[in-house]
Amino acid sequence: MNIETFLQEYGLQPELISLVKGTILVALTVIVGWIAHVATKKGLARLVKKITGKTSTTWDDLLFDRRFFNRFSVLVIPVAIYILAHVIGWTPGATVSRLLDAWIALSTVFVVTALLDGANRVYESYPLSKDKPIKIFIQIINIFLYCTVIIALIGIFTGKDVAALLAGMAAFAAVLMLVFKDSILGLVAGIQLSANNMVRIGDWIVMPACGADGEVLEINLATVKVQNWDMTITTIPTYRLVSDSFTNWRGMQESNGRRIKRSVNIDVRSVHHLDDKEVELLRQSTFLKEYIEKKLADLAEFNASRDNPLDARRLTNIGTFREYMESWLARNPDINLDMTHMVRQLQPGPTGIPLEIYCFSARQQWIEYERVQADIFDHLYAVMDLFNLEAFQYPGNIVPIDNG
Repeated sequence: MNIETFLQEYGLQPELISLVKGTILVALTVIVGWIAHVATKKGLARLVKKITGKTSTTWDDLLFDRRFFNRFSVLVIPVAIYILAHVIGWTPGATVSRLLDAWIALSTVFVVTALLDGANRVYESYPLSKDKPIKIFIQIINIFLYCTVIIALIGIFTGKDVAALLAGMAAFAAVLMLVFKDSILGLVAGIQLSANNMVRIGDWIVMPACGADGEVLEINLATVKVQNWDMTITTIPTYRLVSDSFTNWRGMQESNGRRIKRSVNIDVRSVHHLDDKEVELLRQSTFLKEYIEKKLADLAEFNASRDNPLDARRLTNIGTFREYMESWLARNPDINLDMTHMVRQLQPGPTGIPLEIYCFSARQQWIEYERVQADIFDHLYAVMDLFNLEAFQYPGNIVPIDNG
C-alpha cells in the first residue's frame, strides 16, 4: 500500500491528499537522509577507527581519516533517498532526479579524491616517498576527475550526451591549455624531476633566481616548497626547476666529506729564505722534522757544485709553511683523508699571495663543519708568525679619497 491509497481511505480530497503526500515524502526524505548522514559520519567512522586502531599497521589509519568519512556521509544521503523512493513506491520528478544524480556524481568524486589523498599519506609514510613522490600524479588524477564530473554535470542538467559534449568542447582546447598552462608545465617538469632523480623531499637546494636556499618540504604539480634556513618558505613553480639552474647539495650530504676551500693572503714582503736559526727552530716540529732533514740533504747535494748564491737553492718560509699545513691537515681527525686534501699557492695579486686550504671536512653538519673550518684557520693565523710570515691587510691609516 502506498501513501496515496492510505490517505484516500480517510476520505481526504485529492488536492489535500497531494499536499499531505508531498509533505510526508519531503519529511521522510529529510529524516532518512539525515539519519544516513549521521550514521555514516559518526557511527561508521567510529567503528572503522576502532577496528583500524587495533591493527598493528598504520596505513589504514592514514587512509581513512575524518575528511574521508565527512565526504562519504554526504554521498550516502542521495543514495538513501533513492532507496527510500524505491521502497515506498515514489518516483522522483525530473528536476529532483537530476539534482540527486548531480549530487551523487559530485560526492563520488569527493570521496575518490579523499581516498587518493589518503593513499598519498600512506605512501609518504615510507622512506621511498622522499626519492619518488607521487603527489604530482595524485593531483593530475584529481584534475582529470574534476574535469570529468564537470562534463557529467553539464550532461545531467542539459540532457545532452556526454560524447557530444566532449566533441563540442574540442573547440575550447586552446582555452583549456591556456588555463591549465602551469599544470601542464608542472606535469612535464614533475615527470622529468622524478625520472632524472633531480630533486627529492629533504634535499638542500639553492636557487638564487627564486631566493631559495634551504630544504625541500613538498613537491606537487604546480609548486615546490622550500624552507629556507631563516625559516621562511619560498614557493617555486615546478617547471622552473627544469628550465632554470639550481644547486642540489644532496651529493655532498651523501658523500663522506664537505669541501673546505678558503684562502689566506700572504704579504709578499714577508716571504724570504730561511736562515740557519729559523731552520733549527722549525726543525724541532714533529710535523716538519722529517721534511726539513730530507730537504736539506737534497739541497746540499744540489748546491755542492754551485758557488754562486744565485744558483743555489734554499728553503723558503712560505714553502716550509705550506708543507707544515699539509702535514698538520694529514693528522687532523676532522679531515677526510680519503678525499683530496692539499695546501696550494694561487696566482698572486694586489692583495698578496693566496695560500689556499683545499680539503674535505669529515663532519658534514653545518655547525660542525663551520667549527672544523674555523679551527683550521685559527691555527693557521696563530702559527704564521713562527714562520715570519704576515697576512696581507690594508693599512689602518689609509684615508678614503673623497671624489666629491
